[in-house]
This record gives sequence, C-alpha cells and structure tokens, in this order.
Amino acid sequence: MSLSDVVTFLAIFVFFSGHASKQVGDFDSIYPSNVSLSDTRSPLTIALMMSFSGDYVTYNSLSGIQIALDLINENSSLLPGYRLQYKLTDSQCNETTALTMLFDAYLSPRLPIVGLVGSGCEAATIPTAKISQFYGLTQVSSDSSTPELEDRNAYKMFFQMLPNEALLPSVFKVLFNKFGWKKLYTIAEDSKLFTAVMDGTKKVLPPGITSSVYSTIQSSPNSLDSLISQGMLFNTDSRIIELAMYQPDALKAVCQAYHQKKYAPQYVLILRDWYGPQWWDPANAKGYNLSCTREQMEVALYGALAVALNTEILNSDEITVSGLSFNQYKEEYGKRAAKLGLDPNRDDPNYFDSFWAFALAINKTLQDLHRNQFFINATSNSFRNVAPPLFFTANNTVSNDVIMEQIFQHMSNTSFTGITGDISFNQNGIRRSYVIDIEQYRFNTTSNTLELEYIGQVLPNETLILFNGENTTSIFPYGIPSDGSAINVTHSIEIGLTSVMYILAPVGIAGAIACFAFIVIFRHKRIVRLSSPVLSSIICMGCLMLYMSVFFLAIQSKESLSTTIICNLRVWLWGIGYTLAFGPILGKIFRIYFIFNYRRTSNLKIEDWMIVVAVGIMVGIDVALLVIASAVPQLRIRAQVQTSTEYSVDSGFYRVPISNNVLDCQSVPDQGYKIWHIILLSYKGFIQVLSIPLAFGARKVPIKGLNDSIYIISIIYITSVSLAVIIVCFATLNNQGLVNVLAAVYSIGFWISASVILLLVFVPKMYHLYRDPNENDLASNEHTKNHFSTLEEQAKKLEIELKEVKAQEQRLRAQSVSREFSVSKEADINVVATD
Repeated sequence: MSLSDVVTFLAIFVFFSGHASKQVGDFDSIYPSNVSLSDTRSPLTIALMMSFSGDYVTYNSLSGIQIALDLINENSSLLPGYRLQYKLTDSQCNETTALTMLFDAYLSPRLPIVGLVGSGCEAATIPTAKISQFYGLTQVSSDSSTPELEDRNAYKMFFQMLPNEALLPSVFKVLFNKFGWKKLYTIAEDSKLFTAVMDGTKKVLPPGITSSVYSTIQSSPNSLDSLISQGMLFNTDSRIIELAMYQPDALKAVCQAYHQKKYAPQYVLILRDWYGPQWWDPANAKGYNLSCTREQMEVALYGALAVALNTEILNSDEITVSGLSFNQYKEEYGKRAAKLGLDPNRDDPNYFDSFWAFALAINKTLQDLHRNQFFINATSNSFRNVAPPLFFTANNTVSNDVIMEQIFQHMSNTSFTGITGDISFNQNGIRRSYVIDIEQYRFNTTSNTLELEYIGQVLPNETLILFNGENTTSIFPYGIPSDGSAINVTHSIEIGLTSVMYILAPVGIAGAIACFAFIVIFRHKRIVRLSSPVLSSIICMGCLMLYMSVFFLAIQSKESLSTTIICNLRVWLWGIGYTLAFGPILGKIFRIYFIFNYRRTSNLKIEDWMIVVAVGIMVGIDVALLVIASAVPQLRIRAQVQTSTEYSVDSGFYRVPISNNVLDCQSVPDQGYKIWHIILLSYKGFIQVLSIPLAFGARKVPIKGLNDSIYIISIIYITSVSLAVIIVCFATLNNQGLVNVLAAVYSIGFWISASVILLLVFVPKMYHLYRDPNENDLASNEHTKNHFSTLEEQAKKLEIELKEVKAQEQRLRAQSVSREFSVSKEADINVVATD
C-alpha cells in the first residue's frame, strides 16, 4: 500500500469516525461504525432516513438492516474492495423535517452517497422522492405504499418495496363476498394513501358504500377531535367500519368506538395492521389524552380485523440470495432486536431486502465499471450530480451521471429471491408480487393479552386462503355480524288470503247478477213492484261494484304503472259502489220513517224518483271527491313503495334491521292520501249515521206487507258496524307490513256489506215467491194496506170534527162566563138600592 493510499484511508476513517460519534436516538448514525484498521475497503454509504416519531414509526427495523449489512459485507463476491454502510437520520414522518435532513445530512456535506432508503412514511417519502432524482439518487422505500408514488414522471428514480396501496380494495371485495356483506362505512384520514383506497373500494364493492373524510388539521371543523366531540365520528347505521388512518388517530377512533359501543360482536372494525406492538396501550400513547383504559381499548379491538398489503413469502424455509431463509432471518432478527432493545416491526423484512437490492445493483454497476477499467474514487463526492466530479482511471474518465444511471437501470431490472419473496419492479418502480394479509385481534388465553393473529391472505387473483383451519365460526364465534343493511322484506297479500278473495269476489258478482236477473224476470210481480224495481236495480249495481273492488284488492302487481291503475280502480269502485248499494236503503228507511211519523201532518208523498235523485246527489259527492283526488298532486293516488325499519327480535346478539317494503296505493306526501281517504270513508260513515236513528224510529212497523222495513233495519245495523271497522283499521293500521290485515279488512268488510244487502233485500222476496207463486198473502196485505189508508182518512176527518167541537165548547164557556158576570152585577146593584 502506498503512502497516498494510507493517507486517504486515514482521512476517510477520521471523517466517518467523527460522524459515527453522532447519535440518532439511541443509535449511532453510521453502521457499521467499529471498523477494523485492517479493513481497507472503501465505504459506500446509503442514506437511511427513518422515522423515530410521528404518525408512523419505523426505526424498529434497524435490526433487520444491520443483519443485511453484516451479511453483505461478509460476502466476498459482493462489492469487492468496498464496504456498504448506512448513515441514519430521523425524518420524524414529517415533510419539512425530511427535506431538512436530506439537505443538511446528505447533500450539503457532499458525502459520497450511492442511494437513499426511506423516508419512513408517506409524508416524508413523497417530498424526498421528488428531490432525490435531481441529485441522481436512486431511492427505495420499504414502508410507503401510497398510489401517488406510482407516477414515474414525477418520481423518476423511485422504487417501492411494498405493493401499491391501490391494490388493497380487493381484500374488501373478497371479505364481502365471503361473509355476504354489502355495506361499508369508511372513516379516512385526508391523505392520498387512504382516500385512494377508499375510492378504489367504492368501485369494486356494490352500491351502499359511504365514507367520511376528516382533516388532520385540528382547527378544521371536520377534524377528528371535532367529530368525536360532536358525536359524529360514527354517524352511520353500517356495522362494517373501516378506520383508514395512521396510528395516532386510530387510537382516538378506537377509544370512541368503545364509548359508542361500536365493537364486536355486533360491529366489525377494519384497521391497518402496520401499527406498532401494543399500540393500543395508553401507556405507549402518552400525549394523546385518551379517555380509555387499556382494558377498554382491548374490548373495542377484540374481534376487529386488520389488513395490509405485504410481500409474498413463498416458502419460509427456502434459502434466499442472502444465504438465509425467512425462518432463519426471523430467528436472527429476534436476537438482534433483543440486543438493541427494539420491538418487532412488520416492515423489517422489506428493509432487509431493500439493502440487498441496493447491494446487488451497485455490485453489477461495479462489474460494468471494472469491465471498462473504471473504479470508484470513494474520497470524492463522486456519486453526486453537482459540480460534476470524475471517476479517475488510468486512461479514461467517466462522469457521475453514467454511474448513477447504471445503478438505476440495474435496480429497475433487479430480480432475485429475498426473504419477502420474489423481488422485481414494474415499469413504475412498484414491487410486483404481493399478498394482502388479514389478521384479527384476539385474546391469548395463555398470557391473557390481546394479540394480532394471522388468519389468512388474499392472493393477487383474489383467492382467499385461511390459515390453520380458520373458518367463519372461528373468526366470528357469535355468527357473522350484519353489515347494517336492513333485510328487505317485500310484503304482498298472502296466497291463502288472495285465494279466498278470488273465490268470494266471483261468488258475490254472480249473486249480484242473479238478483238483477230476478228483478227483470219478476218485475211484474207485486212483491217486486212494492220494493221499487228501479231502486232494487241500483242496489244490485252498487253491490256488483263492491264485489269488483274486492277482486281488485286481491290483484297484486310488481309494476308501478299497473299498480297505480289498480289502486285507482279500487277506490272508484268501492267509493261509488257503496253509495249506490246503500243510498236506496237510506231512501227507503226515510220513507218508512216519514210515513209513520209525519204523514198525518203533511200531504208530501215520497216517490221513487225522489230517492233516485237523492242517491244521484250522494254519488255526485263521491265523484267530486274522487276527481279532486285525481286533480290535486298532493292527493293523487299512485303506487308508492312504503318502507319502514324494525329490528328482529329473534336474531340473538345482532338484532338485524328489517326493511319492510310494500308497493301500495299512496300519494305524495303519504299524509295527503291518508287524510283524503279518511274523508271519503267518513262521508260513508256520515250516511250510515243518518240512517241509524231512522232505523230505530221505524223499528215497529205494523204493516207487514207494506215494505221490507225489518230487513232494511238489519242492513243498516250490520253495514254500520262493518264500515266502522274499516275506518278504524285504516286510521290505525295503515303502515308497512300490515298489507294482509288491511286487505282482509277491506275485502271482507265490503263483501259482507254487499252480501248482507243482497241477502236481506232479495232473498226474502225470492223465498216468498217460491212459497206463494200467486201472491195470495200479498193480496191480503194489499187489502190491509188499502184498509189502513181508509182508516187513516177517517181518522183525519174525526180529528177535524173534534177540533170543531172543541172550538164550539170554548165559545159556549165564554158565553156562560159572560152571563154569570152580568147576573152577579145585577145582584150587587139590587143590594145597594135596598140599602
């Protein structure tokens, strides 16, 4: 070794020894720092930027990095004549700090940096990846996965050891298909790392995905603390809730989930699995002012799922390029971490493979240089693209740009088997192979502590693999939780009730037609003439319409237009039909009441045409009400899907919401239809009320053959009760899920009313003709009727004569009083004269 080489070596040793004395946290900034004087290899430094604080902490991965450097430097076939080391800085997971560290610790001192690993989290990685490319630095991130970094135009020399986070939505698709969920609520931190996943999830899942994006700025109205204080964080009825956020906010959200009882077994929380060990323990989260104890946090987390993209580990026992299998690495890592006092970190293997990726890329670059008789001058700032220095060789020179480009190209083309699986990058610098890990928070019965247990993985082809016999029962011991979506129950008339209505309606229609035929055929019979054929025909028409309304009540349709037509036909049929059927009954009972109460003092005779006119007026009022309902938009009858939500009482723990849906006759708004419908029914009730005192007053008619009064009175009482039941049921039971009750009440009520009218009006007459075809009894009744009329006239004459007698009697009494007064006066005069 020449004197100049010794001087150069001593200068390098002194320089890095001075830097090695600096500490980052509890660790030397340079590793390996204790280099033997006999080691004359030139150091090649990789800038290592990790986060010791902030939203995401990564420094626990130092153990794996040091193992990687030890193995690389011990491998004589790698980097001949050079020793690989890192220079450590703390990005604090902060954009400003990361940029400051990049310039102050690496670029400004003009250190010979061959690459950059870091910068600890998304917030620190994005800005450093934008800047490092201008200095020719190839950068590899071992813990960032935000989709933004996939933009090769913006991040030209960036590589990502983790797959793109935009692939994560596939795990939700697989889980939702597995467990039958259709509804997800996402609470996402306002960061592209999370919002991009949220947007992607909406694309792969069915409709019903809702989300809430909150700001990380505490003064913002929609900051996490503001949402918690307002009780708006879990403002959803969904029971599958994704918490897409970094660890500090996840602590607050889980604590709030405990207070609002949004945890297993009724709810499923889905978090990221890259938080630190025992991250939920308030003792490890000082400064966050959590209002929960460790036990409460564990209650909220128990049964929750954790997911994250990870690299694919093909075979835990397969020997990799490092000479270790994954299992061997984990064993060595455990020893090193215990020595350094570090906790395990899920990104440890990725950092390990990142340094191996750099070592292999630099090794191929050295081979290219040596092939052309170039060598790296480690004493110059030869790996910086500033004030371009040269790599000196005996006969030629080569610039930094060429060397940096070679490192970048070899990194782009890298392909080897690392402990995290096959390592290669796509055209955007993103790791190709990946899996999505699924873990669940469970209690370790041995240690009685909460732990994350791996339960499965989702492969790139969206295949779900469950580990160690895991199944639905082991994952959800109390049954698969409801996603909060109400179970849709579409109510329609039961087939049994429909069958009854389809039988009763035609029977009634046939009966009404038969009664009308009876009137036509026997119209010349005295008993038919006495009951007014015209009024009887109107009654038959009304009953026929009531039976037809029962038929349309049984018809169900799933189409809105056809249901709207059916709805209107129902109302028009029973609205007009009831008045036509009952109006003549009211007219008849009024005539009977009038004859036996006012005929003696009035010469008015109520004819059939008067009753027909009265019925026409009542029908006109019906038509007016129906036309108003059709003309006014707020009352217009149309098919509406009515929905109400209730909770099942027989579903155990979960009380699954049930959405009752009925395609029924309504208006917009629904209240308008109810009011109008009650008005129409009340109008019918008013007619019934008018008839009741008339029926009561005519209950003792002495002339049997004069009319069918006893039957008419029975009709009024029975139909009044039937209509009252219909009105009460509509007013109290007109809501979703009671379509069968209302259909039964309406159909049976109208069917009974029509049937009672037909039976009591027509059957007695039919029976009378059957027993007395020649109507002999009716003839005697007719004679009785005429005799009664004669007696009625004689009674009137007697009343007139009696009045005249009474008047004569009064005149005679007046004359008698006058005479007595005159006699008394004369007597008084005589007494005075005598005196």
